[in-house]
Amino acid sequence: MAEDEVTKQPGEDAAPAAEVAVPAAPPAAPLANLDDRVRARHERMARGGAYEISRRGFLRGGFFGAMGLTLLATGYSFWNFMWPRKLLGFGGVLTVSKERVPKPGTEPVRILEGKFWLVNIKPDEGAFGDFGENGKGGLLALYQKCPHLGCTVPWVGTFQFQGQTGWFRCPCHGSTYTKGGVRVFGPAPRPLDTMLVKVNSNGSVEVDTGKITQGAADNPKRAVPYNA
Repeated sequence: MAEDEVTKQPGEDAAPAAEVAVPAAPPAAPLANLDDRVRARHERMARGGAYEISRRGFLRGGFFGAMGLTLLATGYSFWNFMWPRKLLGFGGVLTVSKERVPKPGTEPVRILEGKFWLVNIKPDEGAFGDFGENGKGGLLALYQKCPHLGCTVPWVGTFQFQGQTGWFRCPCHGSTYTKGGVRVFGPAPRPLDTMLVKVNSNGSVEVDTGKITQGAADNPKRAVPYNA
């Protein structure tokens, strides 16, 4: 018999081994549900991060964009001031061909693109009674805007006033002007304004619609001689 064997005495039983209590583990959440929650959390974080980056980028882009537009507008204004463009139509120099220039004493011609009436008055035209001062005749460019409230003044060749037919007549408040733009009736504070006129050698006429002079009693004397 081996030495390490222990001989039991008669009537003796071996003591039972002590039992260790093991706490029960809590029920584990299903792995599928846990994965879903983690995945949803990461997705929410990703969406929130993208929103913040996009918002910051938008604000930053708007700031620098506004600064860029401001600098561009300032630079353009400076460029336009130092090297002005050649404007066409109203605000610039408009060339009227010889064919469009009215004959002396005929009805004025409206130049729509320049917002003026081109008039060729005779020496005895332009003034009326005590209104205005007659000159030597020639071409006038009369601004179509009424000095009263800015209405467009048409030429009414059939309108009769004080025994004379043919006047500039404002449709808004009745201000009435001679062929030379001299005011003879109505609330307008002065005669029609005039524009700078230059006659070319080929018979065409240049009207600088950017250079407007306030109308006055001497309107007829501003007429430029035209012999083409």
